Amino acid sequence: MAQALRALRAGGLYFDGLSAYAVVQPFTVYGWNEITIAEWIYMCWPKANTAYSKFSMIGEYTSTTPSMFCVTQNSVEYTYAGARFVVVKPDGTIYNYSYNFSVFKNTWLLIVRRFTKEREISYWVNGVKVFASTVPADWKTVLEWDPDRSPRPELYRRFTLAANTGLSERMKMMYGEVRVYNRALTDDEIRAIYERGALIRDGLVLLLDFSEYEGDMAYDKSGCGNHATLYGARWVVKKALYRM
Repeated sequence: MAQALRALRAGGLYFDGLSAYAVVQPFTVYGWNEITIAEWIYMCWPKANTAYSKFSMIGEYTSTTPSMFCVTQNSVEYTYAGARFVVVKPDGTIYNYSYNFSVFKNTWLLIVRRFTKEREISYWVNGVKVFASTVPADWKTVLEWDPDRSPRPELYRRFTLAANTGLSERMKMMYGEVRVYNRALTDDEIRAIYERGALIRDGLVLLLDFSEYEGDMAYDKSGCGNHATLYGARWVVKKALYRM
Protein backbone atom coordinates (compact mmCIF):
# COMPACT_ATOMS: atom_id res chain seq x y z
CA MET A 1 0.00 0.00 0.00
CA ALA A 2 1.17 3.53 -0.72
CA GLN A 3 3.07 5.38 2.00
CA ALA A 4 1.09 8.40 3.16
CA LEU A 5 3.06 11.64 3.09
CA ARG A 6 1.71 13.72 5.95
CA ALA A 7 0.43 13.38 9.49
CA LEU A 8 -3.26 13.39 10.25
CA ARG A 9 -4.42 16.15 12.59
CA ALA A 10 -3.54 15.57 16.22
CA GLY A 11 -7.15 15.66 17.46
CA GLY A 12 -9.16 12.54 18.09
CA LEU A 13 -11.74 10.76 20.22
CA TYR A 14 -11.36 7.63 22.32
CA PHE A 15 -14.35 5.38 23.04
CA ASP A 16 -14.02 2.86 25.88
CA GLY A 17 -16.29 0.14 24.44
CA LEU A 18 -18.48 0.24 27.54
CA SER A 19 -20.47 3.46 27.81
CA ALA A 20 -19.05 5.86 25.22
CA TYR A 21 -20.55 6.63 21.81
CA ALA A 22 -21.46 9.56 19.55
CA VAL A 23 -24.53 10.39 17.47
CA VAL A 24 -25.08 12.62 14.46
CA GLN A 25 -28.83 13.29 14.44
CA PRO A 26 -30.88 14.10 12.46
CA PHE A 27 -28.98 12.57 9.56
CA THR A 28 -30.49 10.58 6.69
CA VAL A 29 -29.17 9.22 3.40
CA TYR A 30 -32.62 8.35 2.04
CA GLY A 31 -33.01 9.57 -1.52
CA TRP A 32 -29.28 9.77 -2.27
CA ASN A 33 -27.97 8.09 -5.43
CA GLU A 34 -24.42 7.73 -4.14
CA ILE A 35 -22.46 7.82 -0.90
CA THR A 36 -18.85 7.78 0.27
CA ILE A 37 -17.86 7.40 3.92
CA ALA A 38 -14.16 7.89 4.71
CA GLU A 39 -12.93 7.38 8.28
CA TRP A 40 -9.62 7.27 10.08
CA ILE A 41 -10.13 4.67 12.83
CA TYR A 42 -8.10 2.64 15.34
CA MET A 43 -9.76 -0.58 16.51
CA CYS A 44 -8.52 -1.43 19.99
CA TRP A 45 -7.89 -5.03 20.99
CA PRO A 46 -8.62 -6.68 23.39
CA LYS A 47 -12.26 -5.70 23.48
CA ALA A 48 -14.52 -7.44 25.97
CA ASN A 49 -18.14 -6.86 27.01
CA THR A 50 -20.05 -7.73 23.81
CA ALA A 51 -19.70 -10.57 21.32
CA TYR A 52 -20.07 -8.15 18.40
CA SER A 53 -19.73 -4.39 18.02
CA LYS A 54 -21.31 -2.48 15.15
CA PHE A 55 -20.19 1.10 14.57
CA SER A 56 -20.13 3.89 11.99
CA MET A 57 -23.67 2.79 11.25
CA ILE A 58 -26.70 3.94 9.28
CA GLY A 59 -29.97 1.99 9.29
CA GLU A 60 -31.19 -1.07 11.17
CA TYR A 61 -29.66 -4.53 10.93
CA THR A 62 -32.47 -7.08 10.82
CA SER A 63 -33.37 -10.00 8.56
CA THR A 64 -35.63 -7.74 6.48
CA THR A 65 -34.07 -4.23 6.46
CA PRO A 66 -31.02 -2.62 4.81
CA SER A 67 -28.11 -0.96 6.62
CA MET A 68 -24.43 -0.12 6.36
CA PHE A 69 -21.87 -0.37 9.14
CA CYS A 70 -18.52 -1.66 10.32
CA VAL A 71 -18.47 -4.56 12.78
CA THR A 72 -16.05 -6.57 14.91
CA GLN A 73 -16.29 -10.03 16.42
CA ASN A 74 -14.86 -9.59 19.92
CA SER A 75 -14.73 -13.04 21.53
CA VAL A 76 -11.26 -14.59 21.83
CA GLU A 77 -9.72 -12.37 19.14
CA TYR A 78 -10.69 -10.30 16.11
CA THR A 79 -11.52 -13.17 13.79
CA TYR A 80 -13.73 -10.70 11.96
CA ALA A 81 -13.51 -6.93 11.72
CA GLY A 82 -14.98 -5.53 8.60
CA ALA A 83 -17.48 -3.51 6.62
CA ARG A 84 -20.96 -4.55 5.61
CA PHE A 85 -23.45 -3.14 3.11
CA VAL A 86 -26.75 -4.92 3.72
CA VAL A 87 -29.45 -4.86 1.02
CA VAL A 88 -32.96 -6.26 0.73
CA LYS A 89 -33.74 -8.61 -2.16
CA PRO A 90 -37.14 -8.71 -3.92
CA ASP A 91 -38.20 -11.73 -1.83
CA GLY A 92 -37.71 -9.69 1.35
CA THR A 93 -34.54 -11.40 2.54
CA ILE A 94 -31.21 -9.64 2.99
CA TYR A 95 -27.80 -9.99 1.39
CA ASN A 96 -24.51 -8.83 2.93
CA TYR A 97 -21.69 -7.32 0.89
CA SER A 98 -18.80 -7.65 3.33
CA TYR A 99 -15.03 -7.44 3.61
CA ASN A 100 -12.83 -8.56 6.52
CA PHE A 101 -9.99 -6.23 7.54
CA SER A 102 -9.25 -7.79 10.94
CA VAL A 103 -5.49 -7.84 10.26
CA PHE A 104 -5.52 -4.08 10.92
CA LYS A 105 -6.43 -4.19 14.62
CA ASN A 106 -4.42 -1.93 16.94
CA THR A 107 -3.27 0.37 14.15
CA TRP A 108 -4.58 3.48 12.41
CA LEU A 109 -6.22 2.91 9.05
CA LEU A 110 -8.35 4.78 6.55
CA ILE A 111 -11.53 2.84 5.72
CA VAL A 112 -13.60 4.07 2.76
CA ARG A 113 -17.03 2.72 1.83
CA ARG A 114 -18.37 3.86 -1.54
CA PHE A 115 -21.62 3.21 -3.42
CA THR A 116 -21.98 4.58 -6.96
CA LYS A 117 -24.91 5.38 -9.24
CA GLU A 118 -23.79 2.38 -11.28
CA ARG A 119 -24.60 0.43 -8.09
CA GLU A 120 -21.07 -0.65 -7.31
CA ILE A 121 -20.30 -1.07 -3.62
CA SER A 122 -16.58 -0.96 -2.88
CA TYR A 123 -14.34 -0.93 0.18
CA TRP A 124 -10.94 0.71 0.41
CA VAL A 125 -8.20 0.26 3.03
CA ASN A 126 -5.40 2.85 3.17
CA GLY A 127 -6.00 4.04 -0.37
CA VAL A 128 -6.27 0.57 -1.92
CA LYS A 129 -9.49 -0.88 -3.34
CA VAL A 130 -9.90 -4.26 -1.64
CA PHE A 131 -13.48 -5.22 -2.56
CA ALA A 132 -16.05 -4.37 -5.24
CA SER A 133 -19.37 -5.83 -6.33
CA THR A 134 -22.45 -4.69 -8.23
CA VAL A 135 -25.82 -4.56 -6.47
CA PRO A 136 -28.76 -5.62 -8.70
CA ALA A 137 -31.13 -2.78 -9.61
CA ASP A 138 -34.12 -4.30 -7.81
CA TRP A 139 -32.24 -4.89 -4.54
CA LYS A 140 -32.93 -2.09 -2.04
CA THR A 141 -30.07 -0.30 -0.32
CA VAL A 142 -30.14 1.94 2.74
CA LEU A 143 -30.17 4.91 0.34
CA GLU A 144 -33.47 3.68 -1.15
CA TRP A 145 -35.21 2.64 2.05
CA ASP A 146 -37.87 5.05 3.30
CA PRO A 147 -37.33 5.36 7.07
CA ASP A 148 -41.07 5.22 7.63
CA ARG A 149 -41.07 1.64 6.28
CA SER A 150 -39.04 0.57 9.28
CA PRO A 151 -40.50 -0.37 12.67
CA ARG A 152 -37.87 1.98 14.12
CA PRO A 153 -37.58 4.90 11.67
CA GLU A 154 -35.28 6.83 14.01
CA LEU A 155 -32.50 4.32 13.22
CA TYR A 156 -32.51 5.60 9.63
CA ARG A 157 -32.28 9.21 10.77
CA ARG A 158 -28.98 9.00 12.64
CA PHE A 159 -25.33 8.13 12.08
CA THR A 160 -23.56 6.58 15.05
CA LEU A 161 -19.92 6.34 16.03
CA ALA A 162 -18.58 3.53 18.27
CA ALA A 163 -22.05 1.99 18.63
CA ASN A 164 -24.90 0.67 16.53
CA THR A 165 -27.89 2.87 15.72
CA GLY A 166 -29.73 1.35 18.67
CA LEU A 167 -26.88 2.79 20.80
CA SER A 168 -25.69 -0.60 22.04
CA GLU A 169 -22.87 -3.01 21.03
CA ARG A 170 -20.31 -0.33 21.81
CA MET A 171 -16.83 -0.49 20.31
CA LYS A 172 -13.46 0.18 21.93
CA MET A 173 -11.75 2.41 19.40
CA MET A 174 -10.46 5.81 18.37
CA TYR A 175 -11.63 8.08 15.55
CA GLY A 176 -9.23 10.50 13.90
CA GLU A 177 -11.52 11.92 11.20
CA VAL A 178 -14.92 11.16 9.69
CA ARG A 179 -16.18 12.34 6.31
CA VAL A 180 -19.46 11.62 4.51
CA TYR A 181 -20.09 12.63 0.90
CA ASN A 182 -23.42 12.51 -0.96
CA ARG A 183 -21.59 11.42 -4.10
CA ALA A 184 -19.11 8.74 -5.07
CA LEU A 185 -15.54 9.99 -4.81
CA THR A 186 -13.27 9.01 -7.66
CA ASP A 187 -10.46 6.51 -7.19
CA ASP A 188 -7.93 9.34 -7.37
CA GLU A 189 -9.79 11.37 -4.76
CA ILE A 190 -9.82 8.46 -2.33
CA ARG A 191 -6.09 7.94 -2.81
CA ALA A 192 -5.50 11.68 -2.33
CA ILE A 193 -7.26 11.61 1.04
CA TYR A 194 -5.00 8.81 2.19
CA GLU A 195 -1.74 10.02 0.68
CA ARG A 196 -2.07 13.80 1.20
CA GLY A 197 -5.04 14.33 3.49
CA ALA A 198 -6.71 16.19 0.61
CA LEU A 199 -9.74 18.20 1.70
CA ILE A 200 -12.28 17.59 -1.07
CA ARG A 201 -15.32 19.83 -0.62
CA ASP A 202 -17.54 18.74 -3.52
CA GLY A 203 -20.39 16.68 -2.07
CA LEU A 204 -19.07 16.88 1.51
CA VAL A 205 -21.99 16.83 3.97
CA LEU A 206 -20.18 15.76 7.14
CA LEU A 207 -16.63 16.46 8.29
CA LEU A 208 -15.60 15.70 11.86
CA ASP A 209 -11.91 16.44 12.42
CA PHE A 210 -12.13 16.31 16.24
CA SER A 211 -10.08 19.46 16.69
CA GLU A 212 -12.17 20.81 19.58
CA TYR A 213 -10.17 18.94 22.28
CA GLU A 214 -12.89 19.50 24.87
CA GLY A 215 -16.64 19.50 25.39
CA ASP A 216 -19.48 17.16 24.51
CA MET A 217 -19.82 18.13 20.85
CA ALA A 218 -17.75 17.42 17.76
CA TYR A 219 -18.60 20.11 15.23
CA ASP A 220 -19.22 19.45 11.56
CA LYS A 221 -16.69 21.41 9.46
CA SER A 222 -18.54 20.75 6.18
CA GLY A 223 -20.86 23.70 6.76
CA CYS A 224 -23.97 21.48 6.75
CA GLY A 225 -24.52 21.55 10.52
CA ASN A 226 -24.31 17.79 11.07
CA HIS A 227 -22.70 18.01 14.48
CA ALA A 228 -22.03 14.96 16.65
CA THR A 229 -23.16 14.75 20.26
CA LEU A 230 -20.67 12.87 22.44
CA TYR A 231 -21.55 10.54 25.29
CA GLY A 232 -18.60 9.55 27.46
CA ALA A 233 -15.96 9.89 24.74
CA ARG A 234 -12.51 11.13 25.76
CA TRP A 235 -10.55 13.70 23.81
CA VAL A 236 -7.03 12.58 22.92
CA VAL A 237 -3.99 13.99 21.17
CA LYS A 238 -2.59 11.46 18.75
CA LYS A 239 0.95 10.90 17.64
CA ALA A 240 1.63 11.59 13.98
CA LEU A 241 0.27 8.72 11.94
CA TYR A 242 2.93 8.82 9.25
CA ARG A 243 6.50 9.62 8.52
CA MET A 244 6.56 13.29 7.46
